Amino acid sequence: MAATVLIRRLTGAGPTATDITSINTRANAEDAHSTGGTSNPIQIPSSGTNYSYWVVTRLDCTVAPSGTINNIKWYTDGANGFGTGVTCRVGTATGYVQATGTAGTTGTELTAGNYSGFTLGNANAFTYTTGSPLSVTGSTTGIGQFGDRVVYQIEVASTAGPGATSGETFTFRFDET
Repeated sequence: MAATVLIRRLTGAGPTATDITSINTRANAEDAHSTGGTSNPIQIPSSGTNYSYWVVTRLDCTVAPSGTINNIKWYTDGANGFGTGVTCRVGTATGYVQATGTAGTTGTELTAGNYSGFTLGNANAFTYTTGSPLSVTGSTTGIGQFGDRVVYQIEVASTAGPGATSGETFTFRFDET
């Protein structure tokens, strides 16, 4: 039987693991899952950069594979559709660290110094494509969350325009043998 694997977004002190496999999740200036909430948008700064709270995702196997799940990859379509002045950075982390910041304004910048166990992949998430994906350490032969976490953050510069950005699709892939 083929495994069933979900994508979880981790938020809060617990953390709370929310299934985001087939839905939208919004990166806001708050540590909460939202599909379309606009109560805490990332503010455009008068200078410099503001950030979303970092978004922590992890795979969760709910039906065990008959063998092993491994060779985990993460990627984008390669085209930043967020618009001028808005970028996304991504990396992997060996553990969970709750996102912090000033709710409704900016999150704390995602760095190894602010997120223990975090390794920045490329400062631009859109360099990871199907042909050149981000490698994620981990594997499983059973059920439960597995692999390193993929952590990303939206960066909004003072050059950004007002209003909502377009949606983007981030994809996980893996081998099941």
